[in-house]
This record gives sequence, C-alpha cells and structure tokens, in this order.
Amino acid sequence: MNSTSTESAIAEWTVILGDSGVIAADAADFGASTTGTSRSIPAVLCPENQEQVAAILKVAQRWQVAVYPVSTGNNWGYGSANPVENDCVILDLSRLDRISDFDPELGVVTVGPGVTQGALREFLDRHEGNYLVPVTGAGPTCSILGNALERGYGITPITDHFAAVTKIEAILPDGTLYRTPLSELGGAEVDGLFKWGLGPYLDGLFSQGNFGVVVNMTIALAPAPDTVTAFFFSTKDDARLEALVPTVRAVLRTLGGSVVAINLLNSQRMLSMMTPFPEGKAIDGVLPAHEVESLANTHGVPAWSGVGAIYASKEVAGAARRTLRRLLGPVTDRLVFINRRKVAVARNISRVLPGRLAARVKGMADTLSGALEIMHGTPNDVALALAYWRSGDLPGAGQPKNPARDGCGLIWFAPLVPIRGQDVRRYIDMIERICPRYGVNPLITLTTVNDRCFDSTVPLLFDRRDADSTARANDCYRALLDAGQKEGFLPYRLNIDAMGILNTGGSAFSRLASQLKAAVDPNYILAPGRYVPRIKRSEVL
Repeated sequence: MNSTSTESAIAEWTVILGDSGVIAADAADFGASTTGTSRSIPAVLCPENQEQVAAILKVAQRWQVAVYPVSTGNNWGYGSANPVENDCVILDLSRLDRISDFDPELGVVTVGPGVTQGALREFLDRHEGNYLVPVTGAGPTCSILGNALERGYGITPITDHFAAVTKIEAILPDGTLYRTPLSELGGAEVDGLFKWGLGPYLDGLFSQGNFGVVVNMTIALAPAPDTVTAFFFSTKDDARLEALVPTVRAVLRTLGGSVVAINLLNSQRMLSMMTPFPEGKAIDGVLPAHEVESLANTHGVPAWSGVGAIYASKEVAGAARRTLRRLLGPVTDRLVFINRRKVAVARNISRVLPGRLAARVKGMADTLSGALEIMHGTPNDVALALAYWRSGDLPGAGQPKNPARDGCGLIWFAPLVPIRGQDVRRYIDMIERICPRYGVNPLITLTTVNDRCFDSTVPLLFDRRDADSTARANDCYRALLDAGQKEGFLPYRLNIDAMGILNTGGSAFSRLASQLKAAVDPNYILAPGRYVPRIKRSEVL
C-alpha cells in the first residue's frame, strides 16, 4: 500500500459517505488500546448501511487499500479497535445498529454489528420480549454480533454465543452479498430457525476469520425462566481444589438443564472486586503471599469462591437447591442462595445499620445486585471495574466505563483447561509461577464452557502510563502463551499481537485457510493477518 493509493481511496470513500462518514487519520478514540499497542491508522470509515459497506470494499479492491472492520471497537483486552497490521483503514460498523425480524413466539432476532447488549435489552423490554440477552462482563456498550463472532460466552443460557447464531449475511471482499442457501432459495424464515442450513456450513468462516464483513446476524434467544436463583460457594482450603473441580463437572452433568455454567475465582480475583489495589504493599507491582493472606483474612475472602445460577421453575429450582447441597456440601465450607428479594432485604437492612457496617452491607448488596442482573440477562458494567484495579481513571457517575479511553492497562490471557482436578492444579501452578515474574498479580477465573472444559480468564493488569510496565505485561502474555503451548493450555481467542501463533508454516490448517482466503480476497484487503496466516502465494498454490 502507498500513500497515493490511500489518498485516492479516501477521496472516493468521502464521496460515498460524505465528510461526516470519514474521520481523520489516527483518531484518538480508535487508536487507544488497553494492551498498550499502537497502530498506524490512515482513516476511519463510518457507513450507515450494507450498501455503503459493499461500495467501500469495491473501492478498497480497486486501490488495494486494506480495511479492518470493527463492530463497536470495544474489544477490550484484545486490541480494542486496532487492526492486526499497520496502515489498515478502520471500518467502523457501529452505525449499522438495526434490530429486525424479532419473532416473540419463536425467540429469534436479527441484529446488525452496531447493536449493543444494552440496546438489545431495551428493545426486548419495549416489545415485551421475555428473553435473556446473551450478556458478558464487558458491559452494555459492547456488540452482540462482535462478541458472537469472537466466540464469546457467558453464564446465561445459551452460554456459547456463536452456538446461538442461526444465520449470517456478509459482504464479501469483492463487494458481493453472501447469504446461506436456504435464504437464497426463498426460505429466509426457516433459515433463521436452523443453524446448519443446507450444504457445506460456510457461516463458520466468518467467526474468527477475515472472509467477509458480517452485516446481519440472526440469533436464538434463551427464554426468561420462571425463577433465577444465584448460588455462591467457597472453600477456605486451597488443597480441596482437586476435589472441587470434578464436583463442578458433576453439578453440570446432573443439573445441565437448569445450571448452565459455573465460575471459580481465586482469592486475588475476589479481592480485586472488593478493595482498591494496595499499591504501598506491593513489591514490583505484585502483592506478596503474606499480604494476600492478610487482605483475604480482613475481607473474609476464601481460597476459592464459586458462583452459578439456577434457571428453572419454582418446583425444579427447589429440587436443584437440594442437589447442589448434596454435591457441593462435602467439598465446600459455605453454600448460599441469593435472589432479587434477598438483595432488596439486605438493602433495607443497611439503612438502619451504623455507618461503616451500613456501607459494607450496602456495597455487598450492590455487587450482588449487579451479578444478579447479568444472570437475568440485563447487562451492566459492574465486572468492568476490574480493568481499573491497577490503572485508569474511573469515569464520573452516570458515565459509561471505557477502559481503552480511560487509560487502563489490560491484556486477557484466556486458555482452555480440562475439567480435571490435576490439570487445573497444573494450570494454576503455571499461572502463579509466571505472572509474578513480570509484575502481574495472578488473578484467576475458571468458567465452564461445557461439562468438559473451563475457559480461564486471567487479566494481566498493569500501569499503561509506564512503558516498562506495559512491556513487562506483554512479555508476560508471550511467556504464558509459550508455557501454555507446552502444557496444553491454549487460548480460545487471541489478541491482535498474538495472531502469529497460528502461522505454523506448512500445517494443513494454514494451507487450507490461506487457500480459501486467496480465493475470496486475493489482494488481502480485508483484515489482513486476522486469524488466517498470511502466506506467500507460491506456498498456497
């Protein structure tokens, strides 16, 4: 790509989008990233419909200028809105925010890339849609479509967000519209009701790929159950982890219809939600073991905490509570059940308590309320406060949190771990061995993605204002990747600086992916380097 080609393409895009649809080079909002990564961004394009997207790609092909699509750009911890490679023009799809084809009887809805978790919740509330939004901890401003394409997950049914996708429409790199065979043959409605369609399943190419710009996605929504009851459990003894892990598996297999996911959190991860980071007690940015133990004792934090939810009728929920007591009782010290009514009672009690105790009870009630709302399919930014634990300035009351804009340092390491006690212990040892070497506190969450496998999210938190701290955090990520590859703990998604892990040279995956890419995008103008390795043409043929 050269500057003359880019300038010529921008001139044509300005005709298509108007002056307001083309944002100047290196726009600050788009270049900010919690990972500390910086990319050269010639311009940002803001189309309002899929016809403009198609026109943009045709211009990109003509001038061979690379474009990088983002849904809302809030891919915090993985690169935010930054492209994998330098000099890509950002294709900001946030204005494609239409919600359509909602079927309240069958529970399917079609969303554009700009539809956020919060927007879908508001839409369903307005249209009496008694369904759960597929929420994540990333907050109300994040894209439903973007998260599904990255194979994000949550703890509400349906936990696997790409599994909920039934139909995709995309603009291919040459500007043509891709639709599945059932839709092309006139069966658009049934196409949105059946994930696999007809013939080869090509929709999967658009998940963690760079084969087209997805402009519409139909998803199946989980119906809101009669009751949602959160359950919290804990063990003070770290040595019981090996017994707790298979019990979690047993819970999911026994109660799979009503308990869909469980989180396990270590003491440091819990402390990050309960107390400001004690900078004065840290050594090289890391809390020593005795300080962690002291803080845990002060705040009553156990070695391991767990959380899940029961989605069921009142009758089934009662039976599920009894089963949970039977299964979890022998391997935990505490098991409690919480619903909205109990949180309201705690808030009322806090009003009559003396000062400090009242604040503590109200804070606990507020945290529980935020967690419960997420379990009810209502997004909020309670979990997003984690990004601010080591750096960043919390926005004022009523302002949405935006870790990239607010200066937070965050890189997610998100490997898959078998639900076996010995494997989890081996994994925990790896994290606790490597993270402190790089000034990173080992905050660990293990979330079940099914009854066989955890995804573990480890936030590498650092001070983004400090170049050395930023470099060490990125070195920590690479060290975790290397160790995880040797130990068998590999991530389910990658940040923009880690895509090279897939460039395995002569592997069958690399060859096939590159052959498919070359067939639909021979000039590599769409999101170059994103998940599909860039291989020389001679190696593809």
